[in-house]
Order: sequence, then structure tokens, then C-alpha cells
Amino acid sequence: MLVSLQECDSTALSAMAAKSETTLSPIRQQRYLRRAKAASETDPFLALDNIHKLLDADVRTAEIFQLQATLLLKLGCGTFAARAAENALELSGDQTAILLLLLKCYLTAYHRKSAAKLIPHILEKDDLPPEAKSDVAHGAQEIHQYELAESLYRDLLTEDPESSKLLINLGYAFQKQGRMESAVDCYLQAVEHNPESANAYKLLSSVDKQTPENNHLKIMLDAFPRFEEGSDEFVTAAYALGKTYEDLKDYDNAFRFLKTGGDAMRPKSPYSSKGTENAFEVTKNYFAESVQPILSPANKPEQQGPLFILGMPRTGSTLVDRILSSHPGVVSMGELGCFKESMKVLTGFGGGVGFHEHFYGQPERNIDLATLGRLYVESASPEDFDGRYFIDKYPMNFMDLGLIARALPNARFVHTLRDPMDTCFSNFKQLFTLGFYHYSYSIRECAEYYLLYKGLMDFWHERLPGRILDVQYESVVADTEPQVRRLLQFLDLEWNDACMNFHRNKSPVDTASLSQVRQPIYKSAIRHWTNYRPHLKDAVEVFQNAGFSIDGDTAEEASA
Repeated sequence: MLVSLQECDSTALSAMAAKSETTLSPIRQQRYLRRAKAASETDPFLALDNIHKLLDADVRTAEIFQLQATLLLKLGCGTFAARAAENALELSGDQTAILLLLLKCYLTAYHRKSAAKLIPHILEKDDLPPEAKSDVAHGAQEIHQYELAESLYRDLLTEDPESSKLLINLGYAFQKQGRMESAVDCYLQAVEHNPESANAYKLLSSVDKQTPENNHLKIMLDAFPRFEEGSDEFVTAAYALGKTYEDLKDYDNAFRFLKTGGDAMRPKSPYSSKGTENAFEVTKNYFAESVQPILSPANKPEQQGPLFILGMPRTGSTLVDRILSSHPGVVSMGELGCFKESMKVLTGFGGGVGFHEHFYGQPERNIDLATLGRLYVESASPEDFDGRYFIDKYPMNFMDLGLIARALPNARFVHTLRDPMDTCFSNFKQLFTLGFYHYSYSIRECAEYYLLYKGLMDFWHERLPGRILDVQYESVVADTEPQVRRLLQFLDLEWNDACMNFHRNKSPVDTASLSQVRQPIYKSAIRHWTNYRPHLKDAVEVFQNAGFSIDGDTAEEASA
């Protein structure tokens, strides 16, 4: 076995591999397999039920495990899917299709170290087809191996020089490394070969600030009517136009296109503020009712531990990440979903929606915190790094902060904050990856979500005195050095001048702020929402009804 998850020895994984003495005739075996294939697209749970009947009868083939892995992947069970794919690989004789499936499983499960070991093995195969090489390039990009991704995309472009998809991917690899001119060149070539490449327009709008003298507005406006209303391309192009008009300070048109994109996204991404409220209450009740000890401050870490930068998106988390990762004692691992994945593995979650309620709705369940912490560290920690902290800056870790603090006593938490109205509008104008931050398509729901998030963070502060450092974006921008010293003091790290020169940090950036953080501190994002004041009345109303005072520039709790 090339790379194995077999050492993940939780009871959930062991149970999934359990065998029985049941036997099946060849006819029944084929019947169950046909049923699994037929249901795989419409009812993955039914398909898995038929797969399990085969496995329970000790019917084990590469085809069965490959289908099981595909189904588990579809249901969001990345680690379990990877184990099934490993079994398929062992029985298949190293088939390329299964190797690529395993790579996708590792990436979904955030097992980046396993993915890094698998990629060279795939590339050793003779006559790797272009589609497979493209998948490997994407995998390399996912684990921040941008130079390898660049090399693979260049090779592919020699065979298909007019592929807009390949040009976009190559440009994105450049953009992640801060090579903005090369990125722009790739995106413009992509548009030239495919004028309906909405993603190229979006990336063109983000790679650099548009100016009256140098912008791509005309080609975007020319292309926009070609996109089918409501389609993914229509949405992407609308957000691109919103960003372009904003850079040009035409705020009315900017909001018009941002709202057009958000309205089109809403049916694709259903959201309920009441549902979020219920989920957060379930979380609070779990810690109120749990028989496990009250959370207490950890001792100063004597060994390497994780540093979580969390909070709402677009609140300066990337700025703080770049400042801290410029210190030789800190390395950034980007936005990881490893802790949530470890929770799924530990509890044997079978996939689908509703994991948060599934986990926190059972406070009586005994959770092996040591195993939970170990699974996370094995997946998330860097290799060949002997510093004090590795950063996980996935914003939504705030939802599991209490559990993270229990499972990882050496962890530290930096909570980034920003003016509530700026936070809400910045979330609203960002087209996030599909599947994340569904509240962001309505400015009212952004404000409602902010209030719920704030209530949960207030709860964590009460339960975790001394473990969470609040860092206000406006304070970092206005008075950087004292805030940097405050951060380093909280982390028991000595002063290092590199933290003040974070914009010179050459490491890749994996965030929506990848262009901004390569610049020195700038103040133009503060009170930016006021440019859109006439369009943000719904958010203002939500905050005022909650007791916030909205003056000419900021939104603050009236009691503050």
C-alpha cells in the first residue's frame, strides 16, 4: 500500500470494516451491485446499503470498493472514502482511475500529506492521459505545490494551447504566488479563446485593482448578455462586474450587479437564519449539559501546537495570518477543514447534511478527546517544521471552538473582528466557493448571521477565559506595531521585525484577499460600507433592532 489510513484505529473505522459469515450466491451479488450502481446518482444511501450487503458477505472487489469510495465522497465522508479507495487500489493493480479517485478523497478529507505522497506516484505512470494530468495539477494546487501545478499546466498547454480552462488554472497558480502580470496575461488569453469564460472575468477583476485608465469593464459588459440568466456563469460574471464597478467607484452599478449575483445564488444555496440560531443553541446546550469538565485556560505550550485564526470571513484573518507566519516560529497551513473531518471520523458519521446537529445533539455520547486531537494533528500539522505554532485559519472553526479547546489543550485562538457593517457588506460582495457561507447572498441575512455568530463567540469567551485573543482589524490598520506586539505576547513569541514586513512574505496565499495582503497596510477598507449606505438599509435595520448604534461611520452596540 502506497499511503494508508489503516492506522486510523477509531471504533467507527473498525466497524465499517467488520465482516460477517453471510454468504451470497453470484446471482444475488450481481443483483446488489446493479442496484447500487442504479441508485448511485439518485439515492447514495440506498446505493451504499447494497454495497454494505456485499461487504458484509465478504464480497470484496476493486469495483465494489471504488463505488463505495465514490458514494462516500459524494456524501462528504472524505476519510472513509479514502479508506475504501485504498482497498480498491490494493485489489486493482494500481489503476490510474483509482489513484485519481484516492487523490480526490485525500483532498476532500484534508489529508494533504497523504496527497503529497501520492502525487509523485501517479506522475510516474506511463502515458498518463491529459485529463489525469490535469487532475494531478489541480491536486498539486490544492496542497500549495504551485510550482508543480505550473509545470503540469504548461505541459498540457503545449498539447492544447487554446484551452481556456488550462489557461485559467495556470493563471491562478501564478496569482497564488503573487505573479500578477503573468496571471493577467493568462486570463486575457483565456477570454480571447473563449469570450464566455465567466471565471476568467472574475479572476481578472480580482487580480488587481481596476482603474479608469486600465480596466476590463467593456469586455465584461459585452460578454454578460451571453450568459443564461441564473446560470453559474451568469452569477460569476455578475460578481466580476460588481467588483469592477466598485474599483471604478460607481457604487450604484456595483451594488446592482452584486445583488443580481446574490439573488441568482439564493435558490442554489438555501439558508435560514432560524436554522443557524437553532444550530448555535444546540452547540451551547451541548457544553451546558455535557458531563465533561468546564473548559479552563491551558498552560503555556511546551511543544508545538495549532494556532486557530477564526471568526467571520473578511475580517482581517489573512492579514493576521501573514503577520504571524512571517515569524520564524510560525507556519501557516491555510484554511483547513481537518477538525470537522476528525469529528466525522470519530463518530462514524454516515454522510449527508446535518452533521452539526448530529454531533452536538448528543451531549451524553462519550467523546475520546485525546483521539480527536490526535486525528486532527496527524492530518493538519506540517512536516519538517520545528517552530512553535502552525496556523489553521479556517474561519468557521469558531463553531467548534469549545471542542477544539478540549481536544487540543496547547491550541491558541485568535479571533479577528471588524466593524459589523463592513463585515456584513464584505461578505455580501464576495462570491464564496459554492457550499460555504450561504447567508452571504442577502445583506439582511448577513446581518442576522453576524448577530448569531457574535452570541456564540460571547459564549466561548465566557467558557474559555484567557484562551481567545480578540484582534480588531481597524486597530491593526491604525496602529500596527502595538497590535503585533500584543499578538506575539499572547503567543509567548519573541519580537521579530519580519512581522512588520508581512507584505514581503513570499509564501503562497490561499484566500480571497490574495492580492491585498501582498501590499503594505492600507486603510481604504475601513468604513467602506458607507459608500453603499442607501442600499444597505436592511442590514442597518437588523443592527438597530438588536441595540446597535449606527452612526455616520461605524456600527457599535449601544451599551458599549
